[in-house]
Parts: sequence; structure tokens; C-alpha cells
Amino acid sequence: MIVTVEYLKCLERISVMKNYYEVLGVQKDATLEDIKKVYKKLAKKYHPDLNQGNKEAEQKFIEIKEAYDTLSDEDKRKSYDAKLNGSSDSSYRQEDKRKSTRSESEEPAKFDFEEVERSFERFFGFNPRTNKVNIETEKQREKKKNPLDTTAAFEQFFGFKRKK
Repeated sequence: MIVTVEYLKCLERISVMKNYYEVLGVQKDATLEDIKKVYKKLAKKYHPDLNQGNKEAEQKFIEIKEAYDTLSDEDKRKSYDAKLNGSSDSSYRQEDKRKSTRSESEEPAKFDFEEVERSFERFFGFNPRTNKVNIETEKQREKKKNPLDTTAAFEQFFGFKRKK
């Protein structure tokens, strides 16, 4: 038998990877209902509130929760099974590639910073980049009688004058 580097890497990955089926004590072909039933039983048995101070039970509970999260989600389970078997699930990888190319091919939204600056200047009365005060805004502030009157700010922001 010829041992390749890929084979050794595969063995290493499998030995490091936890077998969630063994953690829960179910078969690989177990249904979601079976997994859920076993999870509830084990989670109750090893729950930290029922085993206060027992670090081993707490660690076991974390493993059980991790196993259940993976095996109860259909996509995660397919991916996990593919990794566990040491093969690549081509349909799963193709789906991931489609998702990534879809997001790459979409044109990014164009953002106009100058428009933001103009809106900022209309609303606050000065340009944030140059820190120059808009003279018209200053004149309107001087004319205001009521310090709580927001009419001028509203008119500046929306770009229209209120009929009097």
C-alpha cells in the first residue's frame, strides 16, 4: 500500500475531528427526530445547572450541544458527513461556489460622497471636509426668533420653503 500525503492529511483531519454520531450515541442514518430525542435526554443529564461544579459534565454538555447543532441542520450535516468520510461533497461545494460568484458578479452600489457632503452642509450649515460655514445658513440662524424653531433646518434638509 502506497501512503500519500493527501491520505495522511485525511487521516489527521479525521482523528482530530469529533464524531458527533458517537457523541450523541446515534447511527449515521438517524432521523432528525431520533437526534432530537437523544439530545434532549443527554442535555438534561449533563446540564451544568444539574451538575454544578462538575467540569467533566460541563464539557460533555458542550460537546453534546455542538453535535446537535451540526447534525440537526441539514446543510451542516451534509458538510460534516463529507468531511467525516474524507471525501468532498461536490454538490455542496458547487453550491458554495455559486453563492460566492453570485455575490462577486453583482455590481457594488455606487456611493456619492459629494451628495452626502451637500446634504450635511444643507442640514448643519457647514461643509464637513473644509469646515467652511455656509453664509446663508448663518443669516437664517440670526433671523430666527425662537431657538427651538426647526423650520429652517427642515427646509434646508428637504430643499423647499414652507408657504406662509
